[in-house]
Amino acid sequence: MKFLSVDDSSTMRKIISLALKGAGHEVIEAEHGKHALDVLSSQTVDCIILDVNMPEMNGIEFLKARKAIPALASIPVFVLTTQDEEALKQEALSLGAKGFIVKPFQKEALLAAINSGI
Repeated sequence: MKFLSVDDSSTMRKIISLALKGAGHEVIEAEHGKHALDVLSSQTVDCIILDVNMPEMNGIEFLKARKAIPALASIPVFVLTTQDEEALKQEALSLGAKGFIVKPFQKEALLAAINSGI
């Protein structure tokens, strides 16, 4: 599968990339929501791993924008964030996120969540 990792932390993108590549997946990266939309205008992916707190366009804003673009609306999104608030989780899920994973995460937990949600 081909993943898009969207996180403003280059370190976190590398950690996510290593976890997914180690499981045999391909990974491309974006620094924030607007960058992700730019990437998705020219590349297709099977799944998106999305942070919430980012400059330019945060994760919730990205989910809203994605929902309005038919070609992107069906791509599964998993939110991966340090925030553990129930209201944020419910908002992300109501905007179409398939899962909500709290950082720090275990590689196995990330892969299990993705496998069960796709």
